[in-house]
Amino acid sequence: MDPIPDTIPESEKAFTIDWRSHPIPPPNPRPTSSVYSDDMSIMTGLVRKVSEETRVQEYHTIACYMRENQALEDEIALHRMAWTGTIMLADEVIQAITIIEEGLITVDASVASAEKDWLAFWGIYKESLGPHPPWL
Repeated sequence: MDPIPDTIPESEKAFTIDWRSHPIPPPNPRPTSSVYSDDMSIMTGLVRKVSEETRVQEYHTIACYMRENQALEDEIALHRMAWTGTIMLADEVIQAITIIEEGLITVDASVASAEKDWLAFWGIYKESLGPHPPWL
C-alpha cells in the first residue's frame, strides 16, 4: 500500500478523500435495557428492597439467637438447681458422717467403760499387753 502522494492531479482530487482528516465515528452505543438503565429511581428502589430484605433476615436471625440463648439460659438454670441440690445432699451426708463418727467414738468409750466396770464388778482385771496400765 502506497501512501497517498502529496501532489494529486486535479482530475483525481474530487474523487479522493483524505481518510486521515475524517476519523471513523465510534459505533452507536447499544440502547440500555430497563434492567440496566441509568434511571436512579429504579436502582434506588432495588437497593431499598435489598436493604429491607437484609434487615428482615437480620431481625429473624437475632430473634432466633435470642430464643436459643433463652433456652440455654433455662437449661443452665436447671443444671444450677440440680447442682445446688447435689451440694446440699453432699453437705447433709458429710454432717451425717460426722455425727456417726462422733457417735462411734462415744459408743466405743461407753463400751470400754461398761466393760471395765463389768469386769471390776466381778473382780476381773485385764492384763496390760503393752506399756499402758491395766484398766483398774
